[in-house]
Amino acid sequence: MPMPINLADLGRRARAIRIARGLTLEEVVSRAEFTVSWLSKLENGLLSPSLEGLVKLSDVLECGVDELVEGLSVRPQHVVVRKGQGRIGNSGERSGDSRLEQLAATWRGRGMNPVILHLTPSQPSGGRSTVTSLVGERFLLVIAGNVQLQYGPERIDLEEGDSVYLDATIPHGLHCSGRSKAKVLSVSIEPARNGARIPSGKSARRRPSAGVPRPRS
Repeated sequence: MPMPINLADLGRRARAIRIARGLTLEEVVSRAEFTVSWLSKLENGLLSPSLEGLVKLSDVLECGVDELVEGLSVRPQHVVVRKGQGRIGNSGERSGDSRLEQLAATWRGRGMNPVILHLTPSQPSGGRSTVTSLVGERFLLVIAGNVQLQYGPERIDLEEGDSVYLDATIPHGLHCSGRSKAKVLSVSIEPARNGARIPSGKSARRRPSAGVPRPRS
C-alpha cells in the first residue's frame, strides 16, 4: 500500500511549477485533457489524483512525477489488515512450516511490531528450539492451540487464551507443544536508541542457542 501524500503541499507545488512555466489553468487542461475544475481542485488540495493524472500533469509541466511528489509523504493514521491478509514471512521461532504474518508491515518507523505466529507441531526429538533475545519488551497471546515458551531457564506451558508479557532481552523461544497447529499474537516493543528508533521486525542481537534441546511433544 503506497504511503499517502500531503495534498495541500502537492497542490501548492503544482501551482508554483505551472506559474514558473508561464502557463494558465486553461493552457494546462487543454494540453492534458483535464477540466479546469479538476486542476483547480488539485491546486487547492481538494483532490487526490491518480498516477495517470500525475503523469499527464508532469508531462505538460515538463517535470518528473518525482518532482511533484518528492518529500510529500505523510505518516498514515491507521493501517487496516483484513483477516489472513498480513504479509507472510519466516517465523524464526522454529524451522519447518512455521511462519509469521506481519500485521503492520506498511507502517514504517513504527514503535511496535505486531505479528501472528503460525506454529506447526513439534517434530520427533532430535531438533532444537531457536532461542532469541530482542531489545525491549514483548507481549504474547495464544489465539489457538498449545505452545511452550522457553524463557531463560524456565519452560512455561500456555493454552488458548493465555498470555504473557515479558522482558525480551532475556533469551526466549516458542514451539507448538500440541498435536495441531498453534497461532500466537506477538507484539514486540523496540525502544529508541541514540535518538533513532530501531527498525521494527529486527532484533539488536539474535543468537540461536545451540545447546538447548526442544522438549518432546
